[in-house]
Amino acid sequence: MKILSTAFVDALTIKQARKRLTFKQLSSITGVNYVTISKIINKRSVTAQERTFDKLNDWLLTEDK
Repeated sequence: MKILSTAFVDALTIKQARKRLTFKQLSSITGVNYVTISKIINKRSVTAQERTFDKLNDWLLTEDK
């Protein structure tokens, strides 16, 4: 399990808002369950499995074209 830092959650929230994505849209893009995304962004979960963290981190690091 990985502990999710406030900076990571904030970056996720900002990128999601800039792209105007719903949790379901973000879920289909990243491959992470939308309930899990909701819990992370709404700060109801402070940890995530490593593969979940990796998927979200990969999405954060992708450049917009």
